[in-house]
Amino acid sequence: MTTRGLAVEAVTPAASGHLALKKDDVVKILSLHSSGYYMCEGGRAGNKGWVKKGSLTLAKSFIPTANYAAGSDDELSLTSGIRVFGFTTEEEWWFGCNQSGKQGYFPGTFVDSPEPSPTIPKSPPLPSPIPTASATVGNINGNKKPPPPLPKKNAPPIPPAASNRTKPTTSHFENSNPMQESRNMAKGKGNVAVSMPSAPAPASSSPPPSSGSTRNFKGTFPLQFLLWANNMALASAAWMVIFGIFTTLWSDPKHYGCEIGGVAIHKNYLAPLNETATAVICNPNEDDLPDLNGDFGIGLISIFAGIGIYAFEGFGVDDRMWGCYYPSDSFSYTNKVSIRGLVYILLSFPLFAKFPSALSASFLFFTGVVCLYGVHRGEAGDNGRAARAKRKAQAAARGGGGNKGGNKPQGRGGEAGSWSPIKYYRKLVDENKLAIYVWVFLYFFSNALTFFYTLSIWVGSVKTMEQGLLDGTLDTLCDDDTCALNKVIVTKGGISSWGPYAKACGMCLNFNCSLIVYPVVKILLRRLNNIGVSFNNNRTANPTVFAKFFAKPVTRLIPLSKNIDFHKLIAKVMGAFAAGHTIFHFFNYRSASETTLTVFKKWGWGGTAFFTGSLICFSMFFIFTAASDTVRRAHYEIFFSAHHWFVVYFACLLMHGPIYWKWAFVPLSLYIIERVMQERRGDRPYYVNKVEWIDPVMAIQFRPVYKQDFVFKEGQYLYLNCPYINKNEWHPFTISSASSDLATGPRIALETGEEVREVPRPAGMSKSDKWHKYCPVGQDYTKLKPSQLLDKHETGYNDYVSVHIKVHGLDSKVAKSWTRKLKEYFELMNPKRTFPFYLTHRDDRGDIIVGRQRGPDGQQILRVDGPHSAPAEHYANYGTVMLIGAGIGLTPCASILTSMLRYKWKKNYQPEILHFYWMVRQSDIDSFQWLIHLLTSLSHGLKSSREQKQIGPQYYCEINIYITGVSKDPVPVPALRTPENRFQGETTAPSFLASSLYGAMLNPSASSKSQVEVQNGQGSRSAKNRIQDIWIWNGRPDWDKIFKQNKRQRQHESIGVCFCGAPVIGKDLLKNCNKHSSKEEDVVFDLMKENF
Repeated sequence: MTTRGLAVEAVTPAASGHLALKKDDVVKILSLHSSGYYMCEGGRAGNKGWVKKGSLTLAKSFIPTANYAAGSDDELSLTSGIRVFGFTTEEEWWFGCNQSGKQGYFPGTFVDSPEPSPTIPKSPPLPSPIPTASATVGNINGNKKPPPPLPKKNAPPIPPAASNRTKPTTSHFENSNPMQESRNMAKGKGNVAVSMPSAPAPASSSPPPSSGSTRNFKGTFPLQFLLWANNMALASAAWMVIFGIFTTLWSDPKHYGCEIGGVAIHKNYLAPLNETATAVICNPNEDDLPDLNGDFGIGLISIFAGIGIYAFEGFGVDDRMWGCYYPSDSFSYTNKVSIRGLVYILLSFPLFAKFPSALSASFLFFTGVVCLYGVHRGEAGDNGRAARAKRKAQAAARGGGGNKGGNKPQGRGGEAGSWSPIKYYRKLVDENKLAIYVWVFLYFFSNALTFFYTLSIWVGSVKTMEQGLLDGTLDTLCDDDTCALNKVIVTKGGISSWGPYAKACGMCLNFNCSLIVYPVVKILLRRLNNIGVSFNNNRTANPTVFAKFFAKPVTRLIPLSKNIDFHKLIAKVMGAFAAGHTIFHFFNYRSASETTLTVFKKWGWGGTAFFTGSLICFSMFFIFTAASDTVRRAHYEIFFSAHHWFVVYFACLLMHGPIYWKWAFVPLSLYIIERVMQERRGDRPYYVNKVEWIDPVMAIQFRPVYKQDFVFKEGQYLYLNCPYINKNEWHPFTISSASSDLATGPRIALETGEEVREVPRPAGMSKSDKWHKYCPVGQDYTKLKPSQLLDKHETGYNDYVSVHIKVHGLDSKVAKSWTRKLKEYFELMNPKRTFPFYLTHRDDRGDIIVGRQRGPDGQQILRVDGPHSAPAEHYANYGTVMLIGAGIGLTPCASILTSMLRYKWKKNYQPEILHFYWMVRQSDIDSFQWLIHLLTSLSHGLKSSREQKQIGPQYYCEINIYITGVSKDPVPVPALRTPENRFQGETTAPSFLASSLYGAMLNPSASSKSQVEVQNGQGSRSAKNRIQDIWIWNGRPDWDKIFKQNKRQRQHESIGVCFCGAPVIGKDLLKNCNKHSSKEEDVVFDLMKENF
């Protein structure tokens, strides 16, 4: 048996024959040399080489006693009797790898005690001795780093009973029922499936993971295009059924039989021709029916194929379906070809033969194309199916199930059955939802009014036609367009009763297709948001009449922060009306095809209705299927590209509907103006000053050449475009700097970009002697010679706007994501790849100037579109604000925190009370060193401002940092990558330095569960986890206790809650905002959540 080793640090070869390793790489240990080096196989390229003994942690060997199906992407599946290796353990979970090298976590309850460590063979004497110099590693002071910390996981599942812990026989597996096992798991009869063979079954017979499969789902890429393909398949299946029905119906067109409601039409219109007959007659026995291009057989194929595809792909209905199930050990993945995609393409061909089914056939064809592309690029995954099955099983085992069948918890509304309009109104006011409900009501009321008003008009028109046929009053003897229509009505019948419903849906589409543009027109949002932000100022100033009206509290009744949610709501209503419009028209066309086409021709649109209608449906198919949050988060570029089908959509709408231009003129004009302005804003020149990289966060500092081109408020965001990557691809990022940083940035050394401080004039120097010397903040100027200090002309001000970007796709061999491509573009300008990376240029005089505008390709490095309004910019409307961020979502919070503590509190701006809450994993702290330096600087500045009486006593700041996934063992504290500021020469002594804060964050000592008790206790000022105004906690925040504390200690009626981070945290915050808001207690928590 070959022992495995885990690299506890990055290893750079010190000599030829040494092995390069990344941190957490797994290698096979072949032998041990007497000099303290292992001969290993593995690493980045699978080569052999020497690795220093202290750089590896040896694995323990385990034999699983039962099968275990991985419940998430970070877990390992276990097969009874097949050896696995473990490196470190916590709470009965092991981190390790299997024999193929795949890493993950597995439950210690499913393995026996570790086997005795095998003896590692000694290496024979070598002709050239191994160098004794240690490899260059990321270790500090030569201390050995511990294995990676384990995340906080739930208790491991209980293994099967002892009688079932032997390897199952083949007959046992053949007699098992995978679907029944899945049902048993849902009922709590078992946590994992145990009847599995030691080797995975073929893809054709392997059940989905909820049935206990131990398939491998690690591919070159996670599911991205295949998630889109699943949405496309479900949409295609639904329309195949609908259009299949019409394909069968259109194979048997109907004539109206010269009757209206069973009553024959006027005798003047009936055959045979007599002396009272008009120019045209109606033949009740008409057999010259139009060919509607239908076919009964093709229709049935479309219907049953659609049902089959939906049952096969029905991922959203039941996890046991096959949608989004793409193992990497399947035939399709190995051969880079999607059998599913080929089947869809072949199945679409016969459906192209007839018009009704041809549209759904095109949907299915492109679904197959996307399937082929997704599999070809190496996507694999189950989309969290196994994890959900595990959670359901664990909940069932705990006797969970929520409140199903039980009593519902009661809120402030009182006892069940005591509902009243007044109480409900108060509840909406408490939860700050009244404005949202009012706007939603007005929206649906407007749709209902539009629908029924249009329906009544068209029902009247149809009745007028029918009455004319019964009374004989339709004129057919003239030669104008009206008479031509009357002739068709007499011979073929009028518009059917389906027609008015189609037209009512069409009019609602006119309304919604114009309204949907407004929530995403940035110039409109910016104007309304700017008015809202200036509410307090305008209330006491002397504004215009327009501003006076909009500066009233009614502005706060416009839920501008819900613009994206409103956009999505309109899109869903549009989809419903578009489906209704299509279905009702297809029913109408079966009974009155020629009359309907004549009506369209009378409007002057000829035969474009079917063509433009088909293109509209085609555009909606791409837009809607790629717009889901799942697809957008998996691969933003799919969402971005597919959404640009809106150009085809609106162009066809203008041709499809004769009056749509009246509805669309204003919103589309605003949107076109917005796009033109975006291009103009993007052409404004910007300098890139600095790029900092600590995996996986990249910080970019830039500034406009003309500062008036970019005037922003904290909390706003911008779009970035890199012409080198794609001139048309824009990505949104929240601004992380304060607005005043663009006017009063720090002084830096022009050659290196390091921040500098002014060196005091030496004692005894004459005042007539010039003295303007500077020193980098990370150095002690008392230990430098005067010649080593910088002159004033060697420094400059770094005024900047900053964004912090999380780079995705770092594991792939080739850059696929936009953020990864941007990082590699900056590395072209930084061949040494040393960070921070400062950019400068020389002006016409040859002087060095901070920042660079153009890259090595001659194009502008970055184009900037912004700033754009966001909910967080309304923080200035509140006296108390809770700033909440998770991971990289702290950027708007950092912007607001910097602005208030460094600049605005000195000018008596509100909010007066700031609570900052930030959640970060212990393993990610290193990538947020920029925040550690920022908090250190802000804390020192705040202390100095207080001592010098620059801010009033009413201002209060509390910073809470929550460290999750904390290791039980102490973590070594490495040196900061950027030299820390020691505030040398400052009149106010710092309370702490950045290195102290860094160490406290890496090793948090106080549990977050006791936060409220510790902060309200008598020893809170000297608490061991408190550093000036910063509290560091181990664990996640208890939001209920925190909201209660802030509610009890409040100084203001309204408390703003600004949040940017994971949606699950946003839901929890919304629940607590609603729970703790109360009109009776005179407190409202307003949640302002970022939406992109």
